[in-house]
Amino acid sequence: MSCDMDGVLEFLLYVGQAKRTFRTGWVLHGVEKVESVADHMYRMAVMSLLLPTVAEESKVRCMKLALVHDLAESVVGDLTEFDGIPKSEKHRRESEAMLYLTSLLPADVGREIFSLFNEYADQKTNEATLVKDLDIFDMLLQAYEYEKLQCDNGFLEDFFKSSSDKIKTDIIQKWLKQLIECRSSGKQYQLPSDSNLNTMLKHVLYDEQGTFLYKFPSSELREKSNRFISNKTKDNNSLSTTDTNELLTNLVKGIKHQHH
Repeated sequence: MSCDMDGVLEFLLYVGQAKRTFRTGWVLHGVEKVESVADHMYRMAVMSLLLPTVAEESKVRCMKLALVHDLAESVVGDLTEFDGIPKSEKHRRESEAMLYLTSLLPADVGREIFSLFNEYADQKTNEATLVKDLDIFDMLLQAYEYEKLQCDNGFLEDFFKSSSDKIKTDIIQKWLKQLIECRSSGKQYQLPSDSNLNTMLKHVLYDEQGTFLYKFPSSELREKSNRFISNKTKDNNSLSTTDTNELLTNLVKGIKHQHH
């Protein structure tokens, strides 16, 4: 493997670490199933695609900024005010982390990523301001999701009180207004907590080595599982992922028994 490829591989492993780095604020507030830094950056990048009245070139730049802005946290962690670290020290640590990460890459790509990181930190371009607002909005949207998922309306009110007035751009202010109206009205969105059926089946059907545990057609299982979940959801609209895991486990045991 070439030296260049060694560096790219190491860089990608650090990017992978962002998928395992939890967002500190949620952890400290007792949230269950906390999102990762990568989760947060990914949805921000998708939000960039949805920005109305923004030129295509600016959308692409916003996507790049979103995907880079918290990358240093894969090295230093998600530092917050609760860590007792001044903003200047936080920025120093993150800058050093980004210098190391970008040094692993070919020079032109490394320079671009480090420039994007600094552009976001400096907050002097329209795109950087927009992405900062997306950063705040994604946090508030995530807070709303957690309140719904944990059936505890208002328990993350502190996030709304401390951050709602920090959004500067008209576009994201409109998004925020809709979110706050939705939250205050108690409007019920059907959150896709059971949309990961295949993922849950994987945990039920395979051992830690990835070996399939049961000898019957997977198509039969999928058909029965889908029918099973559909019927249960009709009976109970608040069926949780935990309930579904238990139900699927029992379903698999039943199918296993039938095939013996």
